[in-house]
Amino acid sequence: MSSYKFYKKEGNQYIFKNQPVFITVLSILLLAFAAFIFNNVRILSLIVIATVVLIIINFFTKKFIIDMDRKTITGKHTIFVPSKTYNIQDFTNFDVLSTKYLGLFTTNVILSIYFEVDGKEKHLTIGQALNQRGIQKMVNETEDIMNINEPGNERNRPV
Repeated sequence: MSSYKFYKKEGNQYIFKNQPVFITVLSILLLAFAAFIFNNVRILSLIVIATVVLIIINFFTKKFIIDMDRKTITGKHTIFVPSKTYNIQDFTNFDVLSTKYLGLFTTNVILSIYFEVDGKEKHLTIGQALNQRGIQKMVNETEDIMNINEPGNERNRPV
């Protein structure tokens, strides 16, 4: 049995662990900014505080679950969209979106998983990191759980 850094195993369900470090750092920076401008621009400061509250609520409602018994993947990325479930057989690929600052420094990397359902492309966001190395580890763990690269698997893809 292998242990995973990004997933918690409960029976045959693999639940993605939310990343509290990123959310904590972001929230502290935004709250420090709100405190700094509170006396001068009170309305903007209150908007920033409300944004931090939404970020924290979103952290606790976000989920990504791979259920190997039912062969499904369920995800909910924000509090504003309902939970969506897709079959593992509908999986097509992963997508990595990288944001660069000044075209040089990577500031945010997001990993999404894509499905083709009824001829339409659908996606779920798995997670995000500050660099591509963390995202590659997420991809590797997700592929391992989904048995994508196992011999004899009809979803076998070249590595």
